[in-house]
Amino acid sequence: MHGVAWFGILGPLEVTALGHPVPVLGHNQRELLAVLLLRANRLVSVDSLIESVWADHPPATARRQIQNGVGRLRRTLTTGGVPDETIATRPHGYLLSATADELDLLAFGAQVAEGRRAPTEREAAARLRAALALWRGQPLADIDNHLVVAEARRLQEQRLAVLEECLEVELRLGHHHEISGELAALVREHPLRERLSALLMLALYRDGRTAEALKVYRATRAALVAELGLEPGAELRELERAILTHDSSLDLAAPAQARAVRPRQLPPDIADFTGRDRIAGQVWEALRARRDTGAVTVLGIAGQAGVGKTALAVHVAHRLSGSYPDGQLYVNLRGGRQGQRAEPSEVLARFLRALGVAGPEIPRGLEERAEEYRSRLADRRVLVVLDDAADEAQVRPLIPGTASCAVLLTSRSRLAGLPGARLVDLDVLEAGQAVALLGRMVGAARIAAEAAAARELARLCGHLPLALRITGARLITHAGWTVTELAGRLADENRRLDELAHSDLEMRVSLSFSYQRLSPPARRLLHLLSHLYAPDFAAWVCAALLDAAIAEAGKLIGELVDVRLLESSGTVPGRYHLHDLIRLFAREMTAEDPRPAVARALGGWLALAERAHIALSGGDFATLHGTAPRWTPAVEELAGRIDDDPLAWYETEHLNIVMGVRQAAEYRLDELCWDLVASTYALFLTRGHNDDWEDTLRWAIACTRRAGNQRGTATMLMGMGMLGAYRHDYTEAAVALDEAVRTFREVGEPRGRVYALGIAAHIEGMIGRYDQAVARHEEALEVHRASGDRGAETLLLRSLGQLLVEMGRLDQARPHLERALTVGRDGDRRVRAEVLYWLGQLELGSRQVDRAEAMFKEMLGIAEQLGDPREEAEARYALGLVRLETGAYGAAAGLFRQALALNRPLSEPLTDGRIRTGLGITHHRRGEPDQAIGHLTDAVRIFAAIPSPLWQARALNALGDAQAAHGDPVTADATRSRALALLTEMDTPEPSPTPAADDTLG
Repeated sequence: MHGVAWFGILGPLEVTALGHPVPVLGHNQRELLAVLLLRANRLVSVDSLIESVWADHPPATARRQIQNGVGRLRRTLTTGGVPDETIATRPHGYLLSATADELDLLAFGAQVAEGRRAPTEREAAARLRAALALWRGQPLADIDNHLVVAEARRLQEQRLAVLEECLEVELRLGHHHEISGELAALVREHPLRERLSALLMLALYRDGRTAEALKVYRATRAALVAELGLEPGAELRELERAILTHDSSLDLAAPAQARAVRPRQLPPDIADFTGRDRIAGQVWEALRARRDTGAVTVLGIAGQAGVGKTALAVHVAHRLSGSYPDGQLYVNLRGGRQGQRAEPSEVLARFLRALGVAGPEIPRGLEERAEEYRSRLADRRVLVVLDDAADEAQVRPLIPGTASCAVLLTSRSRLAGLPGARLVDLDVLEAGQAVALLGRMVGAARIAAEAAAARELARLCGHLPLALRITGARLITHAGWTVTELAGRLADENRRLDELAHSDLEMRVSLSFSYQRLSPPARRLLHLLSHLYAPDFAAWVCAALLDAAIAEAGKLIGELVDVRLLESSGTVPGRYHLHDLIRLFAREMTAEDPRPAVARALGGWLALAERAHIALSGGDFATLHGTAPRWTPAVEELAGRIDDDPLAWYETEHLNIVMGVRQAAEYRLDELCWDLVASTYALFLTRGHNDDWEDTLRWAIACTRRAGNQRGTATMLMGMGMLGAYRHDYTEAAVALDEAVRTFREVGEPRGRVYALGIAAHIEGMIGRYDQAVARHEEALEVHRASGDRGAETLLLRSLGQLLVEMGRLDQARPHLERALTVGRDGDRRVRAEVLYWLGQLELGSRQVDRAEAMFKEMLGIAEQLGDPREEAEARYALGLVRLETGAYGAAAGLFRQALALNRPLSEPLTDGRIRTGLGITHHRRGEPDQAIGHLTDAVRIFAAIPSPLWQARALNALGDAQAAHGDPVTADATRSRALALLTEMDTPEPSPTPAADDTLG
């Protein structure tokens, strides 16, 4: 088993994390990663990396380019799921940490070491073969770097030495017949390598092919003389002499027993076998490394219909034929076909005949046949391949009794009841592997000519090998079809399964074998699941669809998983998903209307979202709800987990919530649709999922307008206004809020009107319309007196206090903010954090630095408890202002940079601009005008784009100071004039400078 991440360099560079490929696309990133992997667990100095990239004449910026390149590489890997600590920065370079479970080069070394320590030669050979199986081709063949190429040559030489060592061990084990072909190919590839020639000569001699062995000697001698002018070495000359004299030292002991019958029942191998190299290597290794415990090795490959279990088993079995020289038995047990399963007694009769037992001598009973079968296989090395097994009872009589044999079986179920069996799950192909399979079947040039269409075709097949083979066969049959044309035919979901049929291959038939094994309740659950838009789901969703107990649903889930019509998601325990083709198949099976069941499941997500919102905010504040029914057993199941970590629950269910809103909109469940959006806005906001928030708002607005649901529409318009405020898209936000206020007034919803007015007032203040902003706040407070909503009061007081602080009216702001802190003490913790922020700014402006710091630290604590990067960025920025005020410029710069890093993935421009302004002033005070001008110029650009005229003016004033310090008074005066012009255009001029550095950075 591999760790979280897997790096492959024994072939083209390969990176996977959590079972998925991590694309490392940049040439520079791939070179750096290759060098770090070649020297894994060793410090690689920056100078070494510079030398690897620029062998001669590195540029002056080389060190900076290396640092930037490693930074980009680290971000690429962590974004793909590779742990942060994989690449560590050290004082003089970088260290990439990996284990043998994470890097194939280390795994190769570990397997070789185990082989050399093995107590028996049989185990040694198995370990060495396992090491060699890790190689996928020339190391890092896709990277043209002088250091990498040199290392690749060294590794190739190391591999060849290990291969020679392995072949020598296998010769001592008497495998001369099996390895002679491999040795012949190696000698042709390396005609000057005397050790390989010696091994081939000995293998041929022991196989009774003396003349061919001597011919190898002559060919090797001719090559050495022609190429190097040298005669063969003493070892090779002595071996020739021994062969000529039939020296008994070359012989092995004769086998104890003749093998009269060697069954070879395997179906033909697949010439275009593609994309399973790693798992094939794992299976091959497990079956090569036969046990010394006396127990037979049993390996089961499990997977859904059409995933390629048989192809993998047959391919590996052919590769293992040399390890099982006494034969390979094969049978299709037809376990997936109801009423057509092969009986163990019949299979045993077939196997006994294949092993040389005459028909009349075959025992009649099952137990007697199994006993005779085990006796015939005792001390023989036979591989038994049992394809498409139904269950453990069908398999048990077919397992040999001794460790000299092995069993490789495939099944749609995980046959965990077989003692000691090792089970391997086979999933669909990765996207690139699926396209490669099409290329192997149809022709690489034809697929490459329509690369985008080929990727789409593979996606429509769900990357399922059987579906891909059907489409490939159709493209071969219909030579005039383009890939684009076939992809277009499969794009219609209503026809897709019809299109996935060719000759005796049919996707629908393959799936039906599994479907027939289900009980009626399990079939109904599968049908209902097929109508759900959620990409994956927990057990409670199945219970909601059925309106049943979760324990009862769990039994049916187990039934579906057993036949691989439902798959475990893998990343989170207890979650499941349907393959797209199974989803389409299941929709055809019954005519039951799925809408009531889907509404129950969506009601479960609504109940859970409400719970998460309350847990995150500390109460159900500033939120309106509708009348849609909730499916509450979901809350009973998950309440504790959500209360402990609502954001972890949200991260798991995030896509399901988005798709649930969409499905509710399409099913015209208007109350459920808008309420689900309203209940999750704080979750969207905390994680910065603004695009998803916008999508759900727009779907819900369309749904509620269509239904004439004015209250729901107004609530969603208010959400659009709030989103616009966070994005600083004030024009669109103002339009949405005007309609929301008007509609709330019409339907008599005072709470909604208060919320909408408060957001509108905030927007007026942000664009510098301070008189209008104050008026909006007063209107909102008037409406609030009628609603009595303390949550709304807290929001309004905070917003008005913020506005007054921005205007420099600190004395007027204080009672509003202190009242907000008191009223909202047990309310929404995020709003409390915002109140603390503006109280801190007020204290900073009043020269009460210690009190300001206390406010900001309390805010930081709340932000960290919430796991809210937006609030944490604001808190660290504010603490940076405190350090700036006290002259601790280094600490201030550090806090500003922390805030900048937290804000970067959120793309929040106002915060970004504020932080850059703080950094610019810090550099200005430290006497670093170049850096100050850079940060402040960026800040001015950001504020102009929002627009935020007050902040733009502040940044311009600070920029003018930096320019003056840089010795450019003319430009400085022009910059300050721009600031003054902006302030003059606003309703309220910039107040006198506060102690926060003449900068007014609130």
